[in-house]
Amino acid sequence: MSAILSLEHVSKRYGYRRILDDITFSLDTGEFIMLIGNNGAGKSTLLRIISTLSKPTQGRITFHGINQKDSLKEWRQKIGIISHENRLYGDLSSIDNLRIFGTLYGVEDLKIKTDNILQETDLSHVSRLPVGNFSSGMIKRLMIARLMLCQPEILILDEPFTGLDQHSNSWFHNYLHEFHQQGGTVLIATHQLELGLNLATRVLVLHKQRIQHDNSTAGLSVNQCVNWLDNNAV
Repeated sequence: MSAILSLEHVSKRYGYRRILDDITFSLDTGEFIMLIGNNGAGKSTLLRIISTLSKPTQGRITFHGINQKDSLKEWRQKIGIISHENRLYGDLSSIDNLRIFGTLYGVEDLKIKTDNILQETDLSHVSRLPVGNFSSGMIKRLMIARLMLCQPEILILDEPFTGLDQHSNSWFHNYLHEFHQQGGTVLIATHQLELGLNLATRVLVLHKQRIQHDNSTAGLSVNQCVNWLDNNAV
């Protein structure tokens, strides 16, 4: 495997407060990494930096060996993001949101793909309603639909299962499994340890602003992950 993304001694401060300290790891082609840590460990900040939504205070990030800031356009075209910020237009419908997004990314056969994806994510019946009226679960499904529309090579996901009902959870789990089996690369932060371990090939544990564990998921149990988190509890 070759490294798609590498972080070298990445740190992040907000004023005098250190959020991340000396983060170093690589994301290889075809890997499925689960990032875990207690609340406030810095998981969302780390994913925002990787997604180019925030800049590190220190350190170096490379994309295929090229400084990330010199390859922003290419990197952004390859990633699909689910974060705590939905970045949707609340006064527009789901179909309009997807068509605007698809136009920006140059998606071909946009109308057909949009209709198919809305059906697959069980949003066809509300496709003309303003997104601002959607429940949290419907918003999350629309964010997933947006991922599917642009067909990224790498997924950067921050608590993507939150807000999904049991059926949507199962469906999205299957989507991620298929995406990975087809060669896709995933970095996911989640508290859903069992779901994450069923999917991931590697786990990173973030605590006190640093990566404290970096392990293969082979033979790893939910209890072991819980023990790591309990031992690292503030």
